[in-house]
Parts: sequence; structure tokens; C-alpha cells
Amino acid sequence: MNRAEIDKFLEACDDLLNCKFLVSEYKIQRLLQQLASASDVCSLVGECLEQFNRDREFAKTFVQDGQGDFVCLMPSEEYKVIALVFCTLVDIENKKIDFVDFIKRFFGREENPFKAFLDTMIVPFKKLIEEAFSYAENDKDEDHHDNEDDEDEDDDDDDHVDDEVYENVQKIAVQILSELQFSRQDNDTQNAITICKAIVKTAKMHDMEVTFSLAIALKSTKVKQIKFYVKEICHLLDL
Repeated sequence: MNRAEIDKFLEACDDLLNCKFLVSEYKIQRLLQQLASASDVCSLVGECLEQFNRDREFAKTFVQDGQGDFVCLMPSEEYKVIALVFCTLVDIENKKIDFVDFIKRFFGREENPFKAFLDTMIVPFKKLIEEAFSYAENDKDEDHHDNEDDEDEDDDDDDHVDDEVYENVQKIAVQILSELQFSRQDNDTQNAITICKAIVKTAKMHDMEVTFSLAIALKSTKVKQIKFYVKEICHLLDL
């Protein structure tokens, strides 16, 4: 992994997040240039685009509400967020989307429409890419070292998993099953489906060892389509 390339891309994201609207299209151009130069980020975006139906997701994201106002409803799936934001920025860069009209149409009701666009689309886009390359994990490691003196007191808590965590893991497993229902059924996909069914069945047991083992097994299947779902499960279980 080339950290220097990723750092430059993230700096370009920050430049866009901190710029004035008048220079925003130039900052978008620079962001896309840095993305193209960061091979690891390119690969990640490419994986997200593999399962992304652009027209369908745009129609679901940029919609009219019951009052006839246009709104932006971002998808909940992480890979769709990355793919959708990337496609939107490319369309802005290629002038397929009139950026001024886009901001007015979908964020015009906000006090600061441009900031609303950044908060809704660019902030989560950057955050997901940081998480994908473990930038957030580095911060967690620093916090862990700062609290080493409290390790003995927290030993019992380390082995405890809240009931809500099991329920959330089960919900994600159901989402994965839905996602894989119509996918090409190779061995890895079949294994992922089998493991997710086991997670759903055993979630109510609240057995840490069983849940952890199934999560590790799911991670080993390496099905690209569910990469971010698996990452979310691992995050919930601190794996």
C-alpha cells in the first residue's frame, strides 16, 4: 500500500472541503487527478463500481419529495456511497452535471447549500476511504496506548459484547444474503451465504466465540461484493 499516494488524495479531499464555492470545480478536478494517481484508491473505487448500477442509484438518490422539492438521499451501503460520489464528481468534471444547478436543486433549501453538499457527499466519501485503508484504526491504536494503565480494570469488559452488537451483526448478515441472492454462485459466494445463514441462526445464542469464529470465516471468503459489509461486522466485533 502506497501511503504517500493516499495521503495526497486525502489532502485533495480536504482542499475541496475547505475551499470556497467559486474554486470548487477546480478542487474537484484536482481531487480526481490525485485519485487517478493513487493506485490503491483506484482499485478500491473500481471494486465498488463493479456492483454499482449508476442509473438506478442516481434515480434513488436524487429525488423529489412529497412537496415537490428535490433532495439528495444517500445510499446506506458503503460501496454505493463511494461509487455514487465518484460518478457524481466525474460527471461534474465532464460537464454532464451543471454544478451550480446541481447545488441549487438538491441542496438549495439549506442555509449554506455548498456546505450541505460537502457534508452530505464528500465527508462520508473521504471517511470511508480512510477507513478502508485503516487510517481510523491508527487513531484507535494511539488511544489504546494512552489507556494502557487501565488495561487490568477493563479485562472483563474486553470479553463482553453487548446484546445490540449481536443483533447488528445479524442484520448485516441478512443484508449480505439479500445482496448475494442473485449473484454468480461461485465457491466463495456459496461459502459466504452459508456462513451468513449460520450467523443469523446463532445470533440469539449471544455466544462470543461462535460469532467471532463465523465473522473470521466470512472475512476469509474475500467476496468483493460484500467487502464493506464484512468490514462493518469486523468493526462491530473489534476484529
